[in-house]
Amino acid sequence: MSFNTGSFVGKLIELNNTQHSIQTLSGWAIHHRRNAQQIVDVWFQQLTKSPKERKLLFMFLSNDIIQNSKRKGNEFTQEFSRVLPDALSHTYKSAVEDMKTIKQIDRILQIWKEREIFGKDFIEKLQSYRPKGLRSEQEDTADGDSPNKKRVRSTSDSAPDPDTVIRSLINLERGSALQDSRIKQQFSTIPNEVWNVQAVEKITDRKRLESLLKSVDSSYDLLSQHRIRLQTEFQERSKVAAMLKEFVMHQKEQLRNVESRLTEYQGKLQKVQAVRSQLQSHLNSLPDLSTVTTLEPLPEPGSLFGANDD
Repeated sequence: MSFNTGSFVGKLIELNNTQHSIQTLSGWAIHHRRNAQQIVDVWFQQLTKSPKERKLLFMFLSNDIIQNSKRKGNEFTQEFSRVLPDALSHTYKSAVEDMKTIKQIDRILQIWKEREIFGKDFIEKLQSYRPKGLRSEQEDTADGDSPNKKRVRSTSDSAPDPDTVIRSLINLERGSALQDSRIKQQFSTIPNEVWNVQAVEKITDRKRLESLLKSVDSSYDLLSQHRIRLQTEFQERSKVAAMLKEFVMHQKEQLRNVESRLTEYQGKLQKVQAVRSQLQSHLNSLPDLSTVTTLEPLPEPGSLFGANDD
């Protein structure tokens, strides 16, 4: 299938924040790497037009394309280097009040720096578009590692909320390459000769060799895309595993807090019960005034001495 600008725009519009969606479109773009310039130009145009909540999605896509296309050539690295300064400037400005997005962009740039995707000077240029006055992930990490600074961090500072954990697990399973029956079906149609070098050597018919070469090229692209999906899924599952670890740690901390509070209130309850028992015992020891016999009134003094006068 030849490259079509309208088709690519439609795919960008349909792009969603799942690993399956990103890696599928990334694989499609890499397959059309001969049109890298057009692909990158359209990507940048749609990035600037997209709502601010979708701009990070475009950065995720560019990251996937850039990293996974390097095995086949530098077409995308060169083309993206043309537009990334303007793209980063635009994306950072749109996320000036969204620290979560800014940190995720920081992380992409840090990965490019660590893996030497681009030169150090170019990465620093891209980082210069970051909103001023905000601490970077590297600065936070440096402070945490400093021997002169001690910081006790509760897991509640970074623990993901339950909704995020559930969404991540659902997205992971929905986009899993391991569960994709379509891929399994495509693999089953690959000719046996593709896997057997010795069988190829026995073929002498030119047309059959040309036909087999097309099958090999098609199979190679299919396997390459599947490998990209598996690599992406491995990265996503690693992130989810780290998230779950953080979540479990947070739950254990909450369990200790609840246990401590339970012990505290059990002690208070016991004290109240002791006071209650003491009050009940003291109340039982007092006389019951309701059972005391009513006394007759004393006689008047005059009536006591009247008999002696007679």
